Amino acid sequence: MEITAKEFRATALPQPLRFPLPYADRTANPNGYSYWWQLLKLVFDLPDPRKFPALNSFSAEDLTVIKRFIRCCEELAESTVLSSDSSISLHVTRTDDGTQTEKLTANFPPREAIRGTTVLFRQLYSNKERASYTKVRQIIGRHLHSTQDADRERRDEIQRRWNRAHGQLRAYLLTYMADRAVCEARGWHTGSIPNADVKPEELTKLFLYGDLIHWGDGAEELDQLSSDEVKHAWNMLRYMQVVAQLSHFYLGYSLLAKAAIRRSI
Repeated sequence: MEITAKEFRATALPQPLRFPLPYADRTANPNGYSYWWQLLKLVFDLPDPRKFPALNSFSAEDLTVIKRFIRCCEELAESTVLSSDSSISLHVTRTDDGTQTEKLTANFPPREAIRGTTVLFRQLYSNKERASYTKVRQIIGRHLHSTQDADRERRDEIQRRWNRAHGQLRAYLLTYMADRAVCEARGWHTGSIPNADVKPEELTKLFLYGDLIHWGDGAEELDQLSSDEVKHAWNMLRYMQVVAQLSHFYLGYSLLAKAAIRRSI
């Protein structure tokens, strides 16, 4: 017997995008970019970051931080990890006498590519980093609220929508949110959607500080979660999904940052 299943989100794809793929010219696999931006469109329908009205009077320090964030995003856009088709396959065979065998096939980018991307990703992700997303959106937020002109409300609405999306992306897998959005739109039951319990912040912390950047806090817990080949592959796949969904978000927000400072450069 052969059973073929399709994710809930797949029934709503393709999604028409509201704006061109951020940095699609820097990747060898635009289709990989397109998949993640279609999910972002399905869940958040974010406004075009390029149309963020420019702001004035950024200090030299503020510009240094924002430009660093933009440069990191431009470099991150070239990572093969963001456009890779990471996947795992588990083939289960059962014989007539009840014997069951499992064969796991994992398709991930090279280990050194994952580690290198993780180091750069952390500079955008961690609130403690000098040019992280959080620091940049705070700088733009301060200038936004101190600027009184005809575009103030428009800027505020765009900034709020992007900020809300970031909070959700740190709390849930984008694939889960896309599945949930499809089920809710069609009146389907949402209680059995997979990966509802996956917490990106917790998973990211374990991989960053228990393996890929430091072998310290979280190392033992990560070892326990990845106690066998199948569990390790599943956790790695979920971590790769977290890196992809947040990295693409940062790439998009860097275009908003470029638009915000265009009068100052």
